[in-house]
Amino acid sequence: MKLSWAVFVTLPILFVCFLAGGGLNPSPAWADHIKIGFSGSLTGGTFDYGQAAKRGFELAIKEYNEKGGYQGHPVVGVIYDDETQPAKGVQNTTRLVTLDKVIGVIGPVNSGVALATIDITQRYQIPHIISIATAVPLTQRYKSAPKNYIFHLSLVDSAQIALMIDYVKKKGCQRVGMMNDTTGWGESGRQEALKQLKENGIELATEIQRFAVGDTDMTAQLAKLKEANVDCLISFALAPEAVQILKSMDKLGYRIPLVDTWALLAPSFLKLGGKDLIEGAVTVSSYTIELSERSRAFHEKVVAEYGEDFYPIATAQTYDATRIMLRALDKVGPDPKKMRDAIEDMDDFTDAVTAISPKPYSKEDHEALGPGKGFLMTYRNGELVRLEP
Repeated sequence: MKLSWAVFVTLPILFVCFLAGGGLNPSPAWADHIKIGFSGSLTGGTFDYGQAAKRGFELAIKEYNEKGGYQGHPVVGVIYDDETQPAKGVQNTTRLVTLDKVIGVIGPVNSGVALATIDITQRYQIPHIISIATAVPLTQRYKSAPKNYIFHLSLVDSAQIALMIDYVKKKGCQRVGMMNDTTGWGESGRQEALKQLKENGIELATEIQRFAVGDTDMTAQLAKLKEANVDCLISFALAPEAVQILKSMDKLGYRIPLVDTWALLAPSFLKLGGKDLIEGAVTVSSYTIELSERSRAFHEKVVAEYGEDFYPIATAQTYDATRIMLRALDKVGPDPKKMRDAIEDMDDFTDAVTAISPKPYSKEDHEALGPGKGFLMTYRNGELVRLEP
């Protein structure tokens, strides 16, 4: 049996696995060091996104190397934990592009961290596919640049917010309120929501209430919403803070419909809140295990590899994002500038497990999942179910 390499580096430990597959031949100097980087929240507030995304990254590289890698040479996956901290994300990304010399970057998963890191990959001209973070500015910041190196494979917040506002309208809410966290993601979501509310002729019933990540008591903010007779709440909260919003509602005896982004898909939302507390909370998605035959087969693959598929959408999106990067490598070789062009021009990605099209991107549009790809879901008895239009 011949052996090929599947290598994953996770600081501070080096993991090397030998996998059955194609042969490993003597190589030119660069070929033994083809590296793709992943920096994501393996700890911190969005750790569940990061841990699930890491699995998609690992699986894509493992399969690629089992098939022979790039011209018989393995790809190394370099994995860093950004701890859900923008400063750490900047440190990781800088290290990936300057010291590790990666040819592409996947991640981060947290929008605040991602907004802090994209300047680095753009400056160093390294293709960067963000598979989880959803903030609107991610692909817009460099849209007018001669070459935009930032690509996105997650349902952008503008598309999610459109669905959230449509829910509020169909629900017949008369006095809409809003809460957001003070991170880059929360502030970006607030700005986009205000824009879309105005376009829909909806005025907020009272001033927007803000909170910090880690806050455990939202009664002061919710008391103001209650006083204003708010009957529907749009929020931009990660799972832990969304749980605190619901707990504070219960303290005040004030339970109104809560609609949030896909942040509420996080497994920690159910784990921290329990099925009774989160009953009826509305969230957004673009993926389920039953989306297609390929998505079902991928779910089985994840379960076989890890014993579970605890956050399917995060794993699937990162798996597809990493395979797009590897497909670009196959097309043009380990040249980041040429890989960027290959990603933008790609029109044969026909085996996606997510809902992206065979041509995910164009020069004008670096969003692989745009309007029409998302749908609403709600919690019923601890289970996520799709809300019919």
